[in-house]
Amino acid sequence: MSEPVSNPARTFQEAASRVQQQQTQDDETIHPLSRTKFWSHGEKTPRAVLYLHGYTDSTQQFDALGALLFERGCNVFAPRLPYHGYKDRMTRAHGDLTASEMIAWANQATDAALGLGDRLTVMGLSLGGVLATWAAEERVQVDQVLIVSPAYGTSFIPARFTTTAARVFRRLPNFFLWWDPRVRAQAGFEYTYPRFATRTLAQAFLLSDQLLTHARQQPPAARTVWMITNANDFAVNNDICDAFVAAWRAHKTNQVFTFQFPRALGIPHDVMDPNDPGVKTEVIYPRLIEIIQQAN
Repeated sequence: MSEPVSNPARTFQEAASRVQQQQTQDDETIHPLSRTKFWSHGEKTPRAVLYLHGYTDSTQQFDALGALLFERGCNVFAPRLPYHGYKDRMTRAHGDLTASEMIAWANQATDAALGLGDRLTVMGLSLGGVLATWAAEERVQVDQVLIVSPAYGTSFIPARFTTTAARVFRRLPNFFLWWDPRVRAQAGFEYTYPRFATRTLAQAFLLSDQLLTHARQQPPAARTVWMITNANDFAVNNDICDAFVAAWRAHKTNQVFTFQFPRALGIPHDVMDPNDPGVKTEVIYPRLIEIIQQAN
């Protein structure tokens, strides 16, 4: 896995210009709710937040929490993942997303966000959580990372078989499967995709395996890292989350923290989007905001 070259924005103006350049890529093919989002105070703030959204989802999942963090004084940046956000929910473009493209996107977003605040929090959900893990391991300039329900693997495959299964799926034809076969194309929202590509998930799982190997070799580069899981999450494999925490803590570091939302809450995998009736924002948002604010 070759690492991209970092080029952090040196000023707020440079950072804002980079964000705006990304926004110009959101043409008429992109759903209005799925475009790159930027909540700006017009100058550098004490803390900035970069949000990396999930696979087949969009920046809209973070819209409500992003606004709350902005109200609390943060500049907030939520870039659109490549091949995502199209009005055509049945697009197959996201099946072409590679691990190298994922890392390049996270690297570019981090470079821009570093100019938005004196300190930077990177938060990612699901696939975004995998890429937040990359930022935690590789970007020493990042102050805090929140890894939320990361898609290191699926609960349907035991952790010890995840890498082998991912290698198989990477070689097989690229199947597009329904997230919910019961409702098929009606699953999700107008700004999400109802299908996932097996090769793209394989890319995410294999990248996660490389990141876990890295975690066993050295502690995170970021100042603090939070692994935030959901005991009711049947989409991802929480055992692999535990393996990351154990690997980092084996280096005798005190920079890694954990929090788990209890199963009794019945929260779905996407803990962010208030349009999902299972998401309990009155519980989730205050806890995430508290974690971010206590780093100040």
